[in-house]
Amino acid sequence: MCSDTNPLADLAAATKAGTSPIMNLSELAMLASGIRALLSRSLMSWLSLSSQRRVVRLSATVIGVLFVLFLLHVTVTRTRFQYSPLPSSTSGPHRNDSDTKGHLPNAEQAPTLPAEYSAVAEVPSYCADRFGITYLEKLRDSRTEYCTPNSPSGLTCFHSQTESGSRIDTFCFGRGAVYDPAQRLFIMDCQLRDLDGENVPTFGKFHNYCFKSHDPGSARRARNVWHSLMEIFSMTMTIDVLRMTAGPNPHRPLFSIDDIENAQVVILDEVEDGPYFDLWKIFAQRPPLRISDLRPTNEFENLIVPLAGGSNPLWQGDWEIHSCEDSALIRTFSRRVLSHFHVELRRPRQGPQIVLTFIDRTGSRKLINQEDYFKTVKEQFPHITVQMIDFASIPFQEQLRIAQGSDILVGVHGAGLTHGIFLPSGSVMVEILPPGLNHKGFRNLASLLGHLYFSAHATKPAKTLKRDDWHNSDVYLEHDKFMDLMNVAIKALYNRGERNYDVI
Repeated sequence: MCSDTNPLADLAAATKAGTSPIMNLSELAMLASGIRALLSRSLMSWLSLSSQRRVVRLSATVIGVLFVLFLLHVTVTRTRFQYSPLPSSTSGPHRNDSDTKGHLPNAEQAPTLPAEYSAVAEVPSYCADRFGITYLEKLRDSRTEYCTPNSPSGLTCFHSQTESGSRIDTFCFGRGAVYDPAQRLFIMDCQLRDLDGENVPTFGKFHNYCFKSHDPGSARRARNVWHSLMEIFSMTMTIDVLRMTAGPNPHRPLFSIDDIENAQVVILDEVEDGPYFDLWKIFAQRPPLRISDLRPTNEFENLIVPLAGGSNPLWQGDWEIHSCEDSALIRTFSRRVLSHFHVELRRPRQGPQIVLTFIDRTGSRKLINQEDYFKTVKEQFPHITVQMIDFASIPFQEQLRIAQGSDILVGVHGAGLTHGIFLPSGSVMVEILPPGLNHKGFRNLASLLGHLYFSAHATKPAKTLKRDDWHNSDVYLEHDKFMDLMNVAIKALYNRGERNYDVI
């Protein structure tokens, strides 16, 4: 039996060439016919040859047939699993000849994820402009040059208006600055250009946020986690905008990761460092200096005057409710701080116990009867681990570890609730507010981070200092009201993560 085609030769040639041919039923039948013909010819030859030659010829034939069957098995198996997206028992759509040329489709032809999975929900402009990357992009696009092109120095400023009034927030990047210790000023050789017709603030009339350094409250602000983090947060966003902005060389930004090694923070006042001072080194590896410690230099340097802490959108409008429910800016800042202190992100909601952390204020605004209240919480809720923490008494790194290990953060209104920034995603924040206080800052913060938020107003005790002295007065919440608040907060996590408890 003869044939113009030789499937064995075709298979051998294809195998030698490194391809994986796809064989349809007719080709498989032709291959089987070829094998039968080969066996038939071998048998006839065997009858006419001597015994020795018969044995050798038969052995070679058997080996050849086994090799062909092995290649056939590999080809069919590879074809089935490489090219069929459906199980072998499922009939798929008819394929064109172009689909069976023995090669995989290229990247342009490869199927992709349905577009619906890539759809992003539209974020209200109010939220995007304040808490999303749009905030950074608009700052970048506001770039304004204040020096004439032929000035030896350069001053690039960026402006933002997110505050509800007319205030415009500004930060600047200076080039070619030298420090004069006699004046305690950085000097720049800049001829201001005419800005008539441009809707930007005039140089010298930028908004002033300065506090008086001799004010006794300045020392308290250095120990206040909210005030300190707002300053650091604004600084990091300043650097981010500079990393997004091209410099004189259009292929290099005004600030790059390589610049961190040589960057140095200069503090303009003499306020104490405070427990959060190390955070200034997130984008500047050199130790921070006071301006009084700077030495005179003739070298021209770059100068960054960052956004003020008071300009931070998170600090604006904190007496009003907003509907924003996500913030790439805050999430990024949280990860940066945790990474800076080498605190690992905890996978939330693992294990049977729900960890409740109560902010134990040892100075003002204590919760009256708090020890008895939380003793009852431990007795009534078997799945709760309660820890009462005086955050002000421990290093910031340890504060971060405790926050990352918590499921519920409870506290009387105060800066300690800022630790909600570092809770695992989807946690619970509980705020007990002094009577008549309607601050919404921590409520809004919880919403931006995807936390659940529950609040209650304290009852005014019979004896108080002054009507509006909520800063210093302890707060009282009836026992039943407190337990109702804890019941809502704790059971909100009964079926989150690995927990699976009935709520009633």
